[in-house]
Amino acid sequence: MTGYIEEGKSMGKSVIFDLDGTLLNTLDDLEDSVNHTLNYFKYPKRTKAEVRSFIGGGAKA
Repeated sequence: MTGYIEEGKSMGKSVIFDLDGTLLNTLDDLEDSVNHTLNYFKYPKRTKAEVRSFIGGGAKA
């Protein structure tokens, strides 16, 4: 496997996964988080449909 890592440099020890909407449906958690933050700042709650509209469609393959 050449050309991926420059000589003398090592790979990091972390892996980051973007699971949201791919392997996990986290809309309920996102809705809770958004509404918790809005409540803290004295803003009205948002519905699940409103929160869903904040999320992009992701990359198209």
